[in-house]
Order: sequence, then C-alpha cells, then structure tokens
Amino acid sequence: MAAAVAVTHVLAPDLKIDNVTVALLVVAVVPWLRDLLNSIELPGGVRLEFKEAVEQRIEAAERIADAALVGSGDDGPETDDPTALADVRRLAAEYLEVRRSMASGSARTQRMSGIFARLVRTTQRLAAPDLDGWLTSPDGGLRLAAYARLYAVPVPDALTLLADAVVREPLAFNQYWGIHALDKVVDAVGVEDVPPGVVRRLEDCRPRGSDRVALLRRLITKLHGLH
Repeated sequence: MAAAVAVTHVLAPDLKIDNVTVALLVVAVVPWLRDLLNSIELPGGVRLEFKEAVEQRIEAAERIADAALVGSGDDGPETDDPTALADVRRLAAEYLEVRRSMASGSARTQRMSGIFARLVRTTQRLAAPDLDGWLTSPDGGLRLAAYARLYAVPVPDALTLLADAVVREPLAFNQYWGIHALDKVVDAVGVEDVPPGVVRRLEDCRPRGSDRVALLRRLITKLHGLH
C-alpha cells in the first residue's frame, strides 16, 4: 500500500488532494482492498458505498497519481540525453544497495519507491533504451528500469518479453511494478490482440504477495473481457 502512495509523494510533494481522494487513491493502488471492503470509512465519518460514482472517483484518483508519476507521458526524446544511461545504471545500483543494506519494511519500501519514481523519469530521457537486454538481465535494478520505462511509455512490441519477465521475476517489488507496466502495455496492444499464450502464462503465474495477486487477477479479468 505504501509503494504507490510514496511514489506520488516523492514526485509531487505539493500535489493537493483532498482527504476523500487520498483514501480512494489508497484503494485504487491496492486492488485487493476492493475485494475486502464493500465500503470505506472516510475522514469525518463519511461513508461511501462502492457504486458507480465511487468507482469513477477512484479512477480519477488513479489518473492523478499516474500523471504525477509519469509526467508528460510522451514517447521519449528523439535522441538520448547524454547522461541518461549513466543515471539509469546509477539508480539501478542504488536500488540493489537499498535492498541489500536495509531490512524489509516500510522504510525500505519508501526508499525503493523513490528510486522507481526517478527511474520512470530518467528512462524517458532515452530515445531507445535496451528493453530486451534489461528485461532479460540478471541485474534486478536494470529489470526495474525496464518496468519503469514501460510503465511510462508502453511499447506494444514488448508485451511477450515483458510478460515472460514478470512471470519469472524473483523480486517482489519488481514484480509489483512489472504487473503495473504489463497492464499499461496490454492497453497499448488492445485486449483483443493479446496472444493466447501470454494469457495462459499469466494465468499460470502464482505470486505470493496479496497485492501482486490482486493486481494480476484484475489484469487477467481484463484480458478475459470481464473488466
């Protein structure tokens, strides 16, 4: 739950969001809460049932968070920023060092979320990053860089390789954002054009964390045309 909220705060600390939207944003970025709650308690005792109007508010909060994270959301520059690749590699190494040196918990998650946020922006400074190499790399930091780039700039041609990487991904934080990136790439491809083999691979995937289970379940539901 802390991951997506922390990313939004890192990139847009001055973003003004009212308490209702904040609470709904938490639900939006942690889909499994939708399965646990039929309604949510909001500041001031206001209680909203999960009906169409509330879902629209949740989607609006998701759009706010996504805009804060991705920025302009264009297709990247025509030529590389000369320092961008070095910055990506530095952030990838910093991510691995945080994983190695900090105990698992909210503080580490917040640090890693901040790094992911910076990777989202930094990878957009590359005209044509080596997504194939990053997605198949044994370096978890570079795989996270690939997920960050595809989250910001979904590339339809990356669908199969991204799905394979997400299914095999051993790092929970990476897999969480990999599924988010995969959801965006699926939208770019079009649900009807996703190969059946990709759908089957995702159906066979068994993440351990409840947040990843819920994200993947929602994506599979979308792929079956039930979302």
